[in-house]
Amino acid sequence: MIDKFIYPLLFGLFEVAVFLSLSFIKRKIYKFSWIFDFIFYAAMMYVFVRAYTTKSHERFISPNTVYSRLKSNYLSLGYFIGRIVPYEIFSLSDIPLYHKSKPMKSGSPKIKNIILIMGESATSSHFSAFGYGRKTSPFLDSLKYKTGALVGKTYSGGKLTAISLPMFFNAIPYPNGIQQIAKGDTNLFNLAKEQGFQTYFYSAQARDDMHMINFLGGAWIDDIRFPDNEGYSLRDSMPDNKLLPAFKNINLDNGYHFVVLHHRGSHIPYGALLDEKEKVFGKNNATDNYDNTILNTDNFISEVYHYLSSKSSKDWIIAYTSDHGQYVKGDTYKQGTFDEDNYIVPLVLYSPNEEIQKLVLDNFESCKISFHNQLSSFIINIMGYNYSVSTCDKGVVNGNILTGDAGYLKIESNGKQEYVH
Repeated sequence: MIDKFIYPLLFGLFEVAVFLSLSFIKRKIYKFSWIFDFIFYAAMMYVFVRAYTTKSHERFISPNTVYSRLKSNYLSLGYFIGRIVPYEIFSLSDIPLYHKSKPMKSGSPKIKNIILIMGESATSSHFSAFGYGRKTSPFLDSLKYKTGALVGKTYSGGKLTAISLPMFFNAIPYPNGIQQIAKGDTNLFNLAKEQGFQTYFYSAQARDDMHMINFLGGAWIDDIRFPDNEGYSLRDSMPDNKLLPAFKNINLDNGYHFVVLHHRGSHIPYGALLDEKEKVFGKNNATDNYDNTILNTDNFISEVYHYLSSKSSKDWIIAYTSDHGQYVKGDTYKQGTFDEDNYIVPLVLYSPNEEIQKLVLDNFESCKISFHNQLSSFIINIMGYNYSVSTCDKGVVNGNILTGDAGYLKIESNGKQEYVH
């Protein structure tokens, strides 16, 4: 651990020393020096105000890894002064903070290889496995009849990626878990590391689009890969199937592995990363383009499943869900609204291990629609922790801010919904 922070620490001390040395330099007073002071204070006031009013927390709390040290510190300090301090001192949030202690280990992990495919913008209503008219998910159509497999629906933790993924990877069941995220006590990657798992996060999304990586547990991920690792630019995403070579290079036969394959999937513009031969449903309107991406996702899940099945070991589980959905009808499409298509997404779980199969069915089979937090807590449980798997009795879909101050949807298992704002 020391080797990871000693050099940044030394460099930071060097920077402080250089900064303090400026106080020994005699200043010259220029006629227009007040202009530079004004620009400095205006820039600081701007970032304080922007941080206070922002709905995009991740850009401030978790700046892009390619930002300069100056820009990162500018944004982080601005968020601390402009958002955290006033919210803490004046208790401005109406939502109580969520706190959960780090779980105790119950023993060794129940499974050696946990492979999570995290989709992007994939609504369950466009999968033929759930009754959609087009044959968009032939693999899942067949998998749902396999003994021990679960192919169902789940409510996403939020309507937007920047909300749902931090909640998912930190097992946050309801809003205002920012302090919980900062501590990392229930972070999936942190808990995996403490149980001896090697951790991986391979994303098809551009590094510049993943400001939130530290919210997901970047400090505890052994191997993070973005498209720029595969030769793309920092701003370019890549086709999901480009994740497969790096995934197949992981030696799953030795040790424990927690692998997340993060899709570009059905992100707008739909199908922009697909080859012409992959546009099976044509490209006449938004629905055609969107359905092509769903079929491509189904093919990806099939590829990963068959690769794992080709191994002699049965010590693995594959899970698939999506960060949120998408409302797509004809040429009309939208996201971030409380249309059900925007927050009801697929949930797929399968393991050839019979003990894991039983755990899956015991915890999910009775649910008409589960919640993302159930999957998060289930993963923590099978990692070997004394951590109860949450139920589908009730849950939330968060709005546009992690704290819940922009509103959220409370949902009960009987279908009753209440918008809290």
